[in-house]
Amino acid sequence: MTKKILNIDSSELEKKYGISSPAAKLICAAGLNDEQIKDLLSHDTDILTSHSECVRKCCEILMECRKNNTKVFVGGDYDADGITSTAIMKDILDRLGIENGYYIPDRFKEGYGLKPETVELAVSKGYGLIITVDNGVSAFEAVEKCHELGVPVIVTDHHRIEQEVKADLVVHPDYMEAEFAYLSGAGVVLQISRNLFGEVDKHTALCAIALLGDVMPLWRQTRRIVRKGLDLLNQGILPSVSAMLYNGSYVTRSSVIFQIVPKLNSVGRMNDMSNVNTLVPFLLSTNQQQIDSYVRQLDNVNQTRKNLSAVMTRQCEDMLDDDLMPVLFREDFHEGICGLAAGKIANKEHRPVLVMAKSGDMIKGSGRSVPGFDMFEFFSDFEELESFGGHEQAVGLSVREESFDSFRRHVQEKMAAAGFVFREQEETAIRIGSDDMTLENILDVEALEPLPKELGDALFAIEDLVVRDIYESPKITRYHFLNQSGGFDGLLFASVSPAISQPHCIFGRLSVNRWKTNVIPQIEITDLL
Repeated sequence: MTKKILNIDSSELEKKYGISSPAAKLICAAGLNDEQIKDLLSHDTDILTSHSECVRKCCEILMECRKNNTKVFVGGDYDADGITSTAIMKDILDRLGIENGYYIPDRFKEGYGLKPETVELAVSKGYGLIITVDNGVSAFEAVEKCHELGVPVIVTDHHRIEQEVKADLVVHPDYMEAEFAYLSGAGVVLQISRNLFGEVDKHTALCAIALLGDVMPLWRQTRRIVRKGLDLLNQGILPSVSAMLYNGSYVTRSSVIFQIVPKLNSVGRMNDMSNVNTLVPFLLSTNQQQIDSYVRQLDNVNQTRKNLSAVMTRQCEDMLDDDLMPVLFREDFHEGICGLAAGKIANKEHRPVLVMAKSGDMIKGSGRSVPGFDMFEFFSDFEELESFGGHEQAVGLSVREESFDSFRRHVQEKMAAAGFVFREQEETAIRIGSDDMTLENILDVEALEPLPKELGDALFAIEDLVVRDIYESPKITRYHFLNQSGGFDGLLFASVSPAISQPHCIFGRLSVNRWKTNVIPQIEITDLL
């Protein structure tokens, strides 16, 4: 990837907001407006509560259920947002003393969202209200089945509403105040909790995980929830989540995204060896013995997922040819790993990729794209597809086995006609000086966390370096560079790039190396020249 170093004059912003040069340069590079800058620099973690009609009405219905001893069924989803949404809603109902049950569907056997069969089963077991979390706006058949059986249904969701949802009530950010526009499914449920109970710390912490896992825009109330939730997680408010982290890890946006969310999602992906429904009581548990036992199982599932992903990716690489969009199919591929393998191949090959597996009489799989190619639009008119969904960069689809050959030809013919040419993305880094690498300046940049996507990867470039010493091991190289404030460290992983004795320029992300009582300015090196 080619690199472009940005020279930015941030003096005006530094003076206006009283912030350091690196933080000001990062904000300038993002082109934020005044409202966004004030939101970014605000340290307020007080979360507002929605007083919208849909949230208020939902709370009234739940209070009626408590009064009338009505059993409530919760229909959840199998990703991190759906799992945490289910956990929050179950805890709400438990706190209200309402008899309840929940079900998260099997990702592969049942698929996404509430199903009519699930409604029938819930009604047969005496549930008098059905409420969805992180799904429901497209569950038209299930909602119709609710009406047919005479059971009221509340949809709580955040996905785009494409057509009218004929539920008894829809609780959705579209029907809430503008401050709540960027809530995920768990964010919607959190507002129900806040209206009923006020602050419930573990609900806020669970919601923060969901918002980061669903990659929601980190503005307005979403930003406040994540900031407050990360603080609470660092206080150990959820023993289950603390147990999923590396020993002693400080909880950050990155540790949630790369340590916690993949483990939660792995259970849904590996439903042949685990049950995603067991995650709900685990997340809410305070029994350390049970938590430790479950975490060992969770780590095993996640490691199996990693191993399968590595094997499938190698197999996919062996199958590659010159097709403009490789359609890589083997009967023994694991359906839950198709998207992961496709993503790795697409990133390496710089072309959109489909990875598909056999599932009964269907061939199902996932596609991952590259910047500049809209995969959702590409497949939107394929008549061979039995099911299809996704967005510009990722799709999930299924084809009947007898239609697969014609589907594969159709893909290649349409790709040839499209004439798509991948253009390598230019990576930008912000130039700062060695003397900018002070603890105060880096803490100023850290204070901007969680970083909204508008700020990109927050890469900085430092030139004219003076190396004092180098520590090398098989896995890492740690540089110590000199500057006027005493120096700073540069951390380079061997998997990123080979070390060189006297780098002219380093690229990386600013951080603080916290070790016991030592606090040292640091740059985590992503490349060096």
